[in-house]
Amino acid sequence: MRRTLMCAALPLFLALTACSGGDEAPEEEAVEEAADAQGGSEPSEEDTAEATDAARTVAEGFVAALAVDDGELACTFADESAQAAIIGQGDDGQDCVEAFPAYAAGLPDADGIEVGEVTVSTDLNGDTLVASVEMVHAEETLGSLEVREDSDGEWRATRLPGTTLGGA
Repeated sequence: MRRTLMCAALPLFLALTACSGGDEAPEEEAVEEAADAQGGSEPSEEDTAEATDAARTVAEGFVAALAVDDGELACTFADESAQAAIIGQGDDGQDCVEAFPAYAAGLPDADGIEVGEVTVSTDLNGDTLVASVEMVHAEETLGSLEVREDSDGEWRATRLPGTTLGGA
């Protein structure tokens, strides 16, 4: 998505510089500045590896909590928006832990859920790493679990499989 935005910004930048009366092509620095304005640079390999490991840990913990039907543990892996999505699956007035059984009941057999491929990208601003973890089940398509680092440096699920958009 970020590359699409950068690619879309480049022709606009070139068109604006062409209209300014200059006959010269923009310098490489100007092109890089336009690209940076549209989302920053790519994450380093080290940052990507850290995000991949953290996302896998969160996903494996969440799946383990599902397998033993431990709502308290599962809710520790979810941020406020993901917890709100779990609460949306339960009755009014419940908290995440109380609503967890209703959420889990909407998923296939937890013993058959596995953590799949992890893909790391950034948010639309290019500021925050976002990891998408494929949740695999032989009988159903579950979708992905999305993981981000919060302001406290903790990695939490921001979107969960089986819920509507509950994340950032």
